[in-house]
Amino acid sequence: MIEKVRSFLQFILLAALAIIAAPLAAHSTPNSEVRLSVLDETVIADIIVPRGEYAFGTGNPVDSSDHSLRAAREYLLNHIDVATPSGQRWQVSISSVEFVQIDGPPDLHAVAELVPPGGASPLDLTMEWRVLIDTLPGHFALFLLDDGPGGGERTIIGAVRNGSPPLNITLAREGALEPLTSAIGLGAHHIIEGYDHLLFLLVLLLPAPLVARSGRWAGHRPTGATLIKLAKIVTAFTIGHSLTLIAATVWQWSLPTAPVEIAIAVSVLISAMHAVRPLLPGKEPLVALIFGLVHGLAFATLVQEAHAGMVSGALTLLGFNLGIELVQLAIVAAVVPSLLVLSRHSFYNGLRQALAYLSAAAAMAWIVNRTTGQAEGVVASMETAMSHMAWLIPVAALLALGLIAQSLIRDGYGARSVRT
Repeated sequence: MIEKVRSFLQFILLAALAIIAAPLAAHSTPNSEVRLSVLDETVIADIIVPRGEYAFGTGNPVDSSDHSLRAAREYLLNHIDVATPSGQRWQVSISSVEFVQIDGPPDLHAVAELVPPGGASPLDLTMEWRVLIDTLPGHFALFLLDDGPGGGERTIIGAVRNGSPPLNITLAREGALEPLTSAIGLGAHHIIEGYDHLLFLLVLLLPAPLVARSGRWAGHRPTGATLIKLAKIVTAFTIGHSLTLIAATVWQWSLPTAPVEIAIAVSVLISAMHAVRPLLPGKEPLVALIFGLVHGLAFATLVQEAHAGMVSGALTLLGFNLGIELVQLAIVAAVVPSLLVLSRHSFYNGLRQALAYLSAAAAMAWIVNRTTGQAEGVVASMETAMSHMAWLIPVAALLALGLIAQSLIRDGYGARSVRT
């Protein structure tokens, strides 16, 4: 059985490599970008929205005809609201809109003029951004401040996703550490909604409390040894993505994002199959390190989009990495106690395999979508379901507490029976 699994994974890897060599239709980093700058008393918003995601999320035409441009202008106006901190509405107008290839796959490019009401400062605003994020749960919009000559330097303001509250924006620098705090929030936000990154980490954790014997997961690892193994996995993943995040950002590597995104999906698939049957028993930290290098390239792509200056770039890099690590450690801390309890019971074997196979199916959907541009509806539905799965953590905790209470009651009843 183990040889069949390995052969299957080899086939998937070869197929993915073959498809990577072909022209890629998918927009592999499906985020919008909004660059803000202040001109006199007006805020200029330079908007870039991936054309493929726009077409799928809205159903509007993207053929650059007058009809498609009017539809795009109307859609943007209906999905962007700006107000003062006190709630007064700003005037929003679209001065230009076009479908154009700026960098990589084609985009919807628009320039919006945001005018505050009389007497209001143009430096403080609240942005309610609903462009695509209300229909595509995996989509997010990155907001940047152009604060250098000609927009040469940019500072990350924040990001919004489906369910995010309106973004409070201050366009005047508040202090030297502003890029750091903004980047911490961005890193945390990015990893929370980065379903492929989280799924990779979680499926690596599933077999950690178990011991591999004769090509199967059998037996239970002592709690202390399990915690040490989990620490090694998390540390290796952190080292891996930190190394490539730092290197790619400092040396400004040109990153082919499509193969990176496909490799991340492949990492989820391999980790999921490893959770079903041990492919590389004892080598989980090495797997986490290797694929952590790949995941770091994806993180670096987002940081590079800020095009920050030397000082703010270093702070952005540090803050983004800190945000990722804080959320990652919080998730591990929330999951591991329940995992240690549940893995000691017979039903865990079925639960582990079910979660692993579901993760493998998700990985296959990502691979198909990121190599061919197809299955966008499947991926959107899948990620919508994932966005509601945080409730599984408290459910697992309650189940673990119930099993502990049952064990204590049983032990207490047994002790009373012996005394009797």
